[in-house]
Amino acid sequence: MSYDKELDSLREKRKRELLSQSLKKELVQKKREEELNKIKNRKVKATMIVNNVLEPDAVVYLDWLTKNNPHIAQTIKDTIILLINKKMLRKQLSKIDIMKIERELTGQEASIKVKKRGREIENLNEKMKKDYNMYNNT
Repeated sequence: MSYDKELDSLREKRKRELLSQSLKKELVQKKREEELNKIKNRKVKATMIVNNVLEPDAVVYLDWLTKNNPHIAQTIKDTIILLINKKMLRKQLSKIDIMKIERELTGQEASIKVKKRGREIENLNEKMKKDYNMYNNT
C-alpha cells in the first residue's frame, strides 16, 4: 500500500514539474511574439515616417533597395529618421538623393558611361584620360 502511495506522489510531482515547464515555455514564446510584434510595429511606423518625406519615385527606389540590399536600405531609413528628429530635413528627398546616400554608404563614386557604335561601354573619366594622353603624346 505504501508503495502505491509513493508511486502516486511521484507521478503527481512529475506532472506538476511538466506542467510548470510547459507554462514557462509558453511564457517565453509569448514574450518572443510580443517582442517580434513590437519590432514589426516600429518598422512599419519608421517606414511610414520615411515615406512621408520621400517623393514617390524615391519610395519605389527605396523599396527596391530594401529587397536587394536590406542593410543599406535600413541605414538610409535610420539616417532619414535621425535627420527628421534633428529637424534638419527641409524638403522632400528625391530618388537621386537616396542614390547619393547609397553611393556614400557603399563607397561608390559617381560615374558616367559612354557607348559608341560597335565599341564597349566605358567610363567617361577613363575615356577622357585616354583621349588626353593620346593628344599630349603626339
